[in-house]
Amino acid sequence: MTAPVVVDAHGHTLDLAFHVGRPLNAALGGTTDVPLMRAGGVTAQLNASWTPSAALSGPHSHSVPDPPAALNAMLDFLDEQLAGPTGADVLVARRAADLVAAAETGRIALILGMEGTDAIGGDPAALEPLHRRGLRHICLIHEHSNEFGASSQVWEAGDMRRYRPGVDPEGHLSGRGRELLAEIGRLGLLVDLTHLVEPAFWEVLEVVAGPVIVSHGGARGLCDSPRYLADEQIRAVAATGGVIGASPSPLGPSDEAPGLGMLLDTVDHLVAVAGSDHVAIGTDFKDQLGYYPEPLPHIGAFRVIGDGLAARGHRADAIEGIAGANFFRVFSRVVG
Repeated sequence: MTAPVVVDAHGHTLDLAFHVGRPLNAALGGTTDVPLMRAGGVTAQLNASWTPSAALSGPHSHSVPDPPAALNAMLDFLDEQLAGPTGADVLVARRAADLVAAAETGRIALILGMEGTDAIGGDPAALEPLHRRGLRHICLIHEHSNEFGASSQVWEAGDMRRYRPGVDPEGHLSGRGRELLAEIGRLGLLVDLTHLVEPAFWEVLEVVAGPVIVSHGGARGLCDSPRYLADEQIRAVAATGGVIGASPSPLGPSDEAPGLGMLLDTVDHLVAVAGSDHVAIGTDFKDQLGYYPEPLPHIGAFRVIGDGLAARGHRADAIEGIAGANFFRVFSRVVG
């Protein structure tokens, strides 16, 4: 790389622009957008498009009756935006070279992904058309159990709670889930294990060849929640050559305090367990303006992460890796 690639490994800029109906390169009134990324020195974001099924997820403002239609509408919006003036500011990263091109030309690269697989409805044949449209990432599970196993969050009587081992059904990788993983591997999509409960995590990991990611979250050694990774899981992700995205966002419901301190504590723990080569940053920023305190209220302050890591004794080369080079290595190997 001749220009530093700085990556937010999990964000929602495209989702936010689509829902508020503003140009993709405009200020969006949330915690992530293209002007803020530029201000923060971020050159790329994995946008995990969120189209949860209203029939399967909780009754919230983002659930939709037809997830495939909702995702394709979002991608139609993206195509329309890139065909206009926004195309001078944003590109879709279909391969690793696009991440470098964005960094070198001052544009923002969006890596297109999905948070949860509601938009493919368990059908492996639904993946290839989305891959042609630029999809390069799948977070296997989000708001409910599916073919890959159980989710670490459970909707109950309209409220979301943590998965309760021994109380909620375990959920296991099914035959259809294996078919989906085979197609994901054939197409060269990033496999994201965020939100999978531990039994399913291990089952999926036995099947997937090559590096995997956990795009955002925390460490169970810091907060004892099934939504975070135990140290053994952290080492297992590292053993694939993958990365784990530390986040300033609690994977709630949680009593953790969001912000820079949470993120830095998570990075410290991940580095201690797996080494700095397997750590990234995944903000999970979207529309939560006012939720995150200074000095990291939004992605425009991304540079304070590096400052904070340096103050905690992390080497400059390790910080460069955590800020983007580690993710770039995995993206290059999986996607090409």
